[in-house]
Amino acid sequence: MEPKFSKIVSSQMESAAKKAYPCECCGILVGKKSKRGEIEVTEIREASNKIQGEQETAHFSIDPLFLYNIERELESRSLEIVGFYHSHPDCKAILSDEDIKYMVPGLVYTILSVTAQGVMDVKSYTRDL
Repeated sequence: MEPKFSKIVSSQMESAAKKAYPCECCGILVGKKSKRGEIEVTEIREASNKIQGEQETAHFSIDPLFLYNIERELESRSLEIVGFYHSHPDCKAILSDEDIKYMVPGLVYTILSVTAQGVMDVKSYTRDL
């Protein structure tokens, strides 16, 4: 099932991808999951890419403490982490082998294909439980 993104959330992700180019951007998708499995993304949280140097153009890593703090904050707002987003600079918006390896079942993974001209494509993926 495709996640629902507002125009504001989509615009924020695209802005993060363009700002980080030619490096990968990364961040957290925040929202709600319905009992029927529908996912609504209501906001994002940009994260710093912990990978530095040459690898920053093809890999990302989010600080676990950052994730923990977001989870604690969201508990009081009845929201949850519903997935992650990241960009693929100068590549298609398809899952890499590394993306597939680290996917958590039930979460959404949104990939933005970005070039010097801007965001070319956006696709979301999930791994079944």
